[in-house]
Amino acid sequence: MGKNMVQTGVAFSKDKNGYKAAKEAAKSALKQLKGKKPGITMVFYAGKYNPKDVNKGLMEELKGTEFVGGSTDAVIFKDNYYTEGVVVSSIHSDYLHFGVSSVDKISKNPKKLAAQTVKKAVEKIELNKYIDSYMAFSRVKKGNITELIRVPSFFVFTFTRGYQPTSMGNEDLIIDGIGETIGNYIPVFGGSLGSDMDNIFKNVPYTINTFHSGKIMQDGLVTVFACTGLTYSHSIAHGAKPLNHLGYISETQEHGFVVSKISDKPILEWYAKKIGVTKREFLKKLLFYTQKYPLGFPDGYGSIVMRAGGVPHPKGLAYIAPLENNTPIYVMNLNDNKQLMTSNKELFSDLSAHMSVKEKPVLNFLVSCSSRRRVLDNKSYKKELAQLNKLATTPLFGFCSFGEIGSKPAKSCHFHHLCTNTFNIYNKLLSK
Repeated sequence: MGKNMVQTGVAFSKDKNGYKAAKEAAKSALKQLKGKKPGITMVFYAGKYNPKDVNKGLMEELKGTEFVGGSTDAVIFKDNYYTEGVVVSSIHSDYLHFGVSSVDKISKNPKKLAAQTVKKAVEKIELNKYIDSYMAFSRVKKGNITELIRVPSFFVFTFTRGYQPTSMGNEDLIIDGIGETIGNYIPVFGGSLGSDMDNIFKNVPYTINTFHSGKIMQDGLVTVFACTGLTYSHSIAHGAKPLNHLGYISETQEHGFVVSKISDKPILEWYAKKIGVTKREFLKKLLFYTQKYPLGFPDGYGSIVMRAGGVPHPKGLAYIAPLENNTPIYVMNLNDNKQLMTSNKELFSDLSAHMSVKEKPVLNFLVSCSSRRRVLDNKSYKKELAQLNKLATTPLFGFCSFGEIGSKPAKSCHFHHLCTNTFNIYNKLLSK
C-alpha cells in the first residue's frame, strides 16, 4: 500500500464575482489532487452571489464529476470564517467510493423522500470487486469483530434546506427516514444549509440553495453515501451546561414546532422565572434571552441536545425543530464563553478515544452553528477555529449551519443546534 491513499484539495476564494470565485476555488482544489479525478467535491458559499453564476463556474471546472453543497450563513477556511466567499474541498481515493442522490421539494414528505434519496445513493455506489473485497476480508481476518461493529465501513454526508419562516427544515424527519433505510448506527454527518442568519431576525425574505452536480434546488436534500476502507472519525459538542432548572414539555402546538407550556405553566412565564427576569423584561429582549439561554433535552446517552432560540408565536415560542410532549427540558447557559470554549477539548478527547493510533487526519470538515458564532464573542470564535485548524495536515473547511446533523462516536444521529460538528478522514486503512 502506498503512503498517499487519499488525496484532498481544499481552497477558498473571496472574489466578489460568484462565477470567478467558484472557478478559482474549484481549480485550486483540483490542482492539489495532482491529476486524480475527485470522487466527490463539496462546495459551500456565503454572500449575495447569484447561485447560477456559482454553479456555472463549478460546472466548467469540475467537468461532470459529482459535487454537492449550497448556500450558507458563512463559510469556514483555515482559522477563520467569511460571510462572503466560496470554499471547495475535493477528495480522491481508491479506498473511498461515493454514491450521490438528491431530491427537490423535500418538504412535501420529508421522511419518505429522505428514505428514497439515501436508498438511491447507496445503489449508485460503484465498488472495485478486487480492492473493496480485499479490504472487507482484511478487516474480518484481523479478527477484531468489536471494531467492525463500532466503526462501520460506511458513512453518510447529508445537506438539506434549513429553516425558513414559511417552511420548517424538518431535519428530524429526514434523519428518521435515513435511519430507517440504512440503520441508526451508520454515521450521518452534515447540516442545514442556509443564508445570512440576520435575515431571520430582521424579517427579511431569503432563499436557500442546494447544489447537486449542476442542479440547483431551493427546497432540496442531497445525500452522499460512502463506502470506505479508510479510517474516519467524527464527533459533536457544544460545551454548554444546564442552569439546573429542570422542567418538562407539557403542551405543544403545530406538530411540536411551537411550545405553549412547560411544567403546565405558560412557557413565557416559566422561562422568565427560571432565568431570573420579569416577564416584561423577557418579552422586551426575547430573542436575546432565548439565544443566550436556549432549551436543551437529554439525548439518552449522557449528552444534551439544544434547540436554537425560540421565536415569538401567538401560541408560545416557535422552534426550528419539533419538541415532544413529556420531554424533560433544561434551560442551558450560553452566556459563559469560557465554558463554551471547552467544546474543543471534548471533541479532541472523543476523537482520540475513537482512534486506535495517533494520526493526523487529511480531511478536516467542520459544520458550526450560525448561532454559535453570534453567541461567542468574535475573538473566542476565531480561537475555536484556530484550534480545530491545527487538528489535520490540511486546512480546515466547512460552513456555518442552520442546524447540525451528527453524533458522538458510535452513537445514533440527532439534529442539533449551537454545536461544533466535526468529521475527519485519515491516510490509514481501517484494516490496519
